[in-house]
Amino acid sequence: MSKMFRSLRGCFLFSLIAIGLPLDWFVTILLAGRRLDQPAHSRLLHRWARRTAAVAGCRVRTQGPFPRQGLCVSNHVSYLDIPAYGSVGPAVFVSKHDVLYWPVFGQLAAMCGTLFIQRERKGHVADVGAQMETVLRTGVPLVVFPEGTSSNGEQVLPFKSSLFQPAIEHQWPVTPMWIGYELEDGSVADEIAYWGAMTLVPHLWNLFTKRTLRAVAVFGEPLAPGSDRKDLCRRAHAAVTALAARRAR
Repeated sequence: MSKMFRSLRGCFLFSLIAIGLPLDWFVTILLAGRRLDQPAHSRLLHRWARRTAAVAGCRVRTQGPFPRQGLCVSNHVSYLDIPAYGSVGPAVFVSKHDVLYWPVFGQLAAMCGTLFIQRERKGHVADVGAQMETVLRTGVPLVVFPEGTSSNGEQVLPFKSSLFQPAIEHQWPVTPMWIGYELEDGSVADEIAYWGAMTLVPHLWNLFTKRTLRAVAVFGEPLAPGSDRKDLCRRAHAAVTALAARRAR
């Protein structure tokens, strides 16, 4: 793909989100008096995730029905995970606090109701747990990435159990999900997955050179929460790993 087209594609995505998203948010959220309306935020994310994925050239295929409620847990590969999942259906996401300051994706996440967590701060997980409860009581599915970081997409990292506690306390169903990517003219681990010491802007800039990339989102059957947070964490990890293996077959 030519350097000129790459530049135009990147500029269009930045302009689309920098101008269009605030206008949409102002009309459908602020003027409509819906700043505390999580379903409205999830619909806003759904609209803009579809647009972001389309401009980024990301085509999303799914297996299984998109969750309609409850806690959803997934592996984490890339900053594209939220636009890819969000393009399939309305949801609210929990993301690390650093994302708030990312170009493009930070603005998209913040205006669309994402909950930001600072794992390094003791007690902050409990604060986010209270916000998770508020979201889930509205009936909107809430997506978390319990690995706590992203990976190269070749394996599912161990899950951290802290974010499973609200599901135990309120007996919410937990739906396992898995996401992976396919790229014909490059390496998924190096050019789509965002992990290790990678730097966002050069990584994103390179992504614009790709003609088409595909995301595959697999949705499993909801798990009963049970009464033990660590047991639920282990079962959820096993279920997500099984989805990855099923996709590989």
